[in-house]
Amino acid sequence: MGASISRKTAPCQQACPAGVDVPRYVRHVRDGRLRDALAVVRERIPFPLVCGAACFHPCEARCARMQFDASVAIRMLKRVAAEQGGAPEARAALPASGRQVAIVGSGPCGLTAAWYLAGQGHRVTVFEALPRSGGMLRFGIPAYRLPDGVIDADIAAIEASGVTIRTSTRIVAADALLADGFDAVLIASGAWRSAKLGIDGEDAPHVLDGLAFLVQVNAGNAPILGERVVVVGGGNTAIDAARVARRLGAQVVQVYRRSRAEMPAAPEEIEAALEEGVRIEYLQAPLRIDERGVTCVRMALGERDASGRARPEPVAGSDALVPAATVIVAIGQQVELPAAARLRRQDGAAVVDGETLATATPGLFAAGDAVLGPASIIDAVAQGRRAAKAIDRFLGGTGSIDRDAAPAFATQPRPPASRGTPRHDYPTIPIAQRLAGFDTAQSAYDVPTARREAMRCLSCDLRHYAVAVNPVLCKDCGYCQEVCTLGVFTRSSRFNSAGYLPAVATHPDRCMGCLNCLYICPDFAITVTPQASAASVAQT
Repeated sequence: MGASISRKTAPCQQACPAGVDVPRYVRHVRDGRLRDALAVVRERIPFPLVCGAACFHPCEARCARMQFDASVAIRMLKRVAAEQGGAPEARAALPASGRQVAIVGSGPCGLTAAWYLAGQGHRVTVFEALPRSGGMLRFGIPAYRLPDGVIDADIAAIEASGVTIRTSTRIVAADALLADGFDAVLIASGAWRSAKLGIDGEDAPHVLDGLAFLVQVNAGNAPILGERVVVVGGGNTAIDAARVARRLGAQVVQVYRRSRAEMPAAPEEIEAALEEGVRIEYLQAPLRIDERGVTCVRMALGERDASGRARPEPVAGSDALVPAATVIVAIGQQVELPAAARLRRQDGAAVVDGETLATATPGLFAAGDAVLGPASIIDAVAQGRRAAKAIDRFLGGTGSIDRDAAPAFATQPRPPASRGTPRHDYPTIPIAQRLAGFDTAQSAYDVPTARREAMRCLSCDLRHYAVAVNPVLCKDCGYCQEVCTLGVFTRSSRFNSAGYLPAVATHPDRCMGCLNCLYICPDFAITVTPQASAASVAQT
């Protein structure tokens, strides 16, 4: 093992709720070490295949490569590592503790906690109300995005670690499991109850609940929709429902009360829906539903609300009918807890300690959607990790759940692919094939393409720059803050001699040396200098 420059936390890793060491596994992909890349991913998540296929990749939104051209396809590189990295090695487990843990819910949060707790030597039993494990992964995400085989493979590795999963077992009162001999119980049930519109006609037989519709289809019991379908909502569940309805042969109009800029669904999923023929009508809010379809009112965006999005306001006299044989409502989901009322907030989520995720009942914990409300796969995984740490400590352990699995070796940062190198497109099957069934819509890169894409990574964790702003020269134009997506610059609170509030390089550690700030500064007030770091041994 040689010497390497010191590492820092890259913005992609900071953005990952589970803290996956993105630059390290991307470098393994770059160099063709896919088994090692997979081992790095599995240090932090037990769902590499699932996350490679369906994670909403917040890491990519923070990728420093966007300062040069476009973000690295981080999720796709994880998928290649997961699919091509070979069978996962058994995770080292501590000696048996003699303690038993019950987990209610076999979604990504519950199974993540189970995997880590089994590794701490505890005996873990997961209770699942549905006939198959996986929770929202299995029943809430369409097969064209997340096939059963992908879910099965990740869950098989979790079961191989010693976790027992009991399906078709509904738990009505989670705290009763403590009386049954379990030393700790984790509520990790999902947000399965859908929100209501509160308008006339939404309880009619031809109005379907969005999540229930997806569950029906994933279970092989697709309903008859008719020729025209209206989907109400703008989140990922609404987009999934619209794309599934297209695969069932319907013409689909999706209505959303805000503009596309405010739409919470993943941008790439919106694009895919449009490609597949979903018509999205923005700034339309349902007023009532009858046998003819949905009557909507046009909206205009006003002041921003508590969510930071522009508040939609109705335009008088703009009512119009959107014809439909079936209406699918997907405007949000709510939590249903197998817990006493005193353990629930007004919105139905669990009342827990912000640090330990413990409820008021000793030994009873809650995490995932049960605490956050409907969240992403990677957020659920991160909650499962937090819960595992807290429960292990409660049971007398250290809470140290991580095991470094990939080998360490020393490196210096290599020159990345040059500025302007395009991101490699995802391979997708033809539109006609997509709409003909539920084949996986997106294929993985082949290994050579994955290695070329990995070469676009800047190795942010290994690069260090000194950034300085001359406060005398700066005239507070703000251009440096506009062009830097990494948040290097802020504004000073003190005026300079010319009466300006100059920019300050508050976070030079975030700089990746793109020099965009230097190029755009009209006052020539910025300097950026590469720095050599003190030698240290680092994992890469």
